[in-house]
Amino acid sequence: MEQSARRTPWPVVALVLALTPVGALTSASPAAAGVHAVRGPGPGDRGRPTTYANPVGSGAADTFADPAVIRGQDGWWYAYGTTDPLREGEGVRHLLPVTRSRDLVRWEHVGDAFTEQTLPAWADTDPAGPAALWAPDVRYVDGEYRLYYVVTRTTLTPGTDDSAIGVATAPSPTGPWTDSGDPVVDPRPGGGGPEDFLWTYDPHHVTAPDGTQHLVYGSYYGGIWVTALDRTGTEAVGEPVQLAVDNKYEGAYVVHRDGYWYLFASSANCCAGPTTGYSVHVGRSASLTGPYVDRDGVPLLQSRAGGTPVLVQNGNRWVGAGHNALVTDLTGQDWVVYHAIDREDPYLDGTDGVNERPMLLDRLDWVDGWPVVRGGVGPSEGPQPGPLAPGRAATGFEPAARAAWRGAAWRTVPDDPQGGTHALARRAGPLLLHHAPAGPVRVEADVRLEPGPSAASSPAPRGTGS
Repeated sequence: MEQSARRTPWPVVALVLALTPVGALTSASPAAAGVHAVRGPGPGDRGRPTTYANPVGSGAADTFADPAVIRGQDGWWYAYGTTDPLREGEGVRHLLPVTRSRDLVRWEHVGDAFTEQTLPAWADTDPAGPAALWAPDVRYVDGEYRLYYVVTRTTLTPGTDDSAIGVATAPSPTGPWTDSGDPVVDPRPGGGGPEDFLWTYDPHHVTAPDGTQHLVYGSYYGGIWVTALDRTGTEAVGEPVQLAVDNKYEGAYVVHRDGYWYLFASSANCCAGPTTGYSVHVGRSASLTGPYVDRDGVPLLQSRAGGTPVLVQNGNRWVGAGHNALVTDLTGQDWVVYHAIDREDPYLDGTDGVNERPMLLDRLDWVDGWPVVRGGVGPSEGPQPGPLAPGRAATGFEPAARAAWRGAAWRTVPDDPQGGTHALARRAGPLLLHHAPAGPVRVEADVRLEPGPSAASSPAPRGTGS
């Protein structure tokens, strides 16, 4: 049973069923039937908002640039960062580091997507200038996780900075990751000779409402583009369409909301230490392929490109705020995840000038059809009300597990205004009624496997059974 959360306009009761699974499945051995078990919730995981201060994730990494975040099927939040050492003085590069969190605030490092030995076969491993993997983007599509990334140097044109975009798949957010074997978007020649290539950076995967898949990519040298993908998400098809002019934007992120597509993109130098001017701007369009215009109607494709500011520095310690992603907490509140530079500690110690770009988090609202971060005042410093994002929840059952859970069947429950306990017709187990408040509410149903009988909860409209 997969965790779900929904808004509903009718009064509901939460039904809690205690039952014992039959067959090979037992709470002591959940893996036997393909059930992914997690520990029960702790004191801070019962839906209470957190309080936090930027940067988030400092417990896992000193720098975590170009963050991409997904909520896994196991209920954890996972973040993926660009290739860098994680800690000051570490001296070891992490090829797309992976961290996880229960609340979007406290993160732990759980591994890297690739190692020096498992780099994609088409990545240049020349010791004089080996490829790096940059700017990950992760999605869960058709029952698998897909991780897109930049390969900065390929074997297709050895000895050149011929960046391309690859994709790997995995059964879980932590891997193991298997590269598809070829670039999704090949290196693109520029106009300056055989060693000149456009910057094929910053992939972002989009699934349209009609189910078609697309990839947005590009940077300053070449502009922002979108291409259609095949069903596997591993091959670009058709002709790409340009979304934003070159020499202006990179780090694109696209969302669909209320009939519009919103293109977030970062502008200015990403990595100039304390003088970094990176910032996030947005345009919108009725079509994924554009044209995108800002709030004043100025196109993002014209030479004096438009772009409504969304996230800019405000004079506090944070500069260079950019390369964003969006996440939505369990109340439906949106948050922007991005990196920034502390002007008082701009470089990663023990490196040759690597910019220290930790991950930050701030609230994002929609006002008159446009995104606004913290009322327009920029990156936060100091304590902030945090997301409602408990992450301890079980994943859905695999087919073998569903077959094993046959202990009893649902039946209609009397509308008892006091609540109470009701026994099932077969295999004893209490059915507990809890009336929800009047009006629209959010209800979560989850499954947890612990010693003894296991429990399931399910929302149902009052007066009905299932």
